[in-house]
Amino acid sequence: MTELTNEELQQKVAENRELEKQLTKKNNQFMFDLNKLLDDGVVIDERQKIEAFNTMLKALVEGQKTGITAKQLYGTPTEAVVFVTTKPATPPKTNFASMWLDNSLLLFTFLAVMTGVLTMISKTPQPTQGILSIIIGAMSGGLSFYLIYRYIYIYDMPGADKSKRPGVWKTGGIMALCFIPWLMIFSLSAFIPRAINPSLDPVITIVLGAAAFGVRYLLKKKYNIQGSLFLRP
Repeated sequence: MTELTNEELQQKVAENRELEKQLTKKNNQFMFDLNKLLDDGVVIDERQKIEAFNTMLKALVEGQKTGITAKQLYGTPTEAVVFVTTKPATPPKTNFASMWLDNSLLLFTFLAVMTGVLTMISKTPQPTQGILSIIIGAMSGGLSFYLIYRYIYIYDMPGADKSKRPGVWKTGGIMALCFIPWLMIFSLSAFIPRAINPSLDPVITIVLGAAAFGVRYLLKKKYNIQGSLFLRP
């Protein structure tokens, strides 16, 4: 972790105070408990603590915009102690682009593996989807699931204003508006000329699906990107 000058340290402290004012009640309690654990016998350089808290507070404030809590980002306060004391805190990616990317990679894995397996077990081995169709299906599906989370399930997250959650009919309408265009786009992509939408060997398709899952794993490990498919309150 880069050494802070005294001036930078003071700026971080002031910024931390302002960020703390923006936290939800649950996130504020999380940081209070974490700070108490650090003060009760954990050996940590004060500069490192201030810088780590600055990074965490920024991530929490950003995460609140999409209903993501401190527990989802950092685990329990005890687990967060290890996070703060063993490595620089990397801001979890919870914005639209990172969530869409995570969703798309996961859907590409599913669609590619499913296409490859169905082709292999079919009595008439004929690939059902071209590679471009799978990419289009994954990207449009990733957007669809993000929008469903953004406009419906975000209000089920801890600290969210549940009074803003859409009613049953509105929820159904939003889900229809998200799913139907996705399914239409995915279905119509099958008509893309084979010259630019070739059907690959099923083994290659499955390998590409596995590779996409591997890329997703590495991105989550290195950049801590967060998708919306498996977010739970």
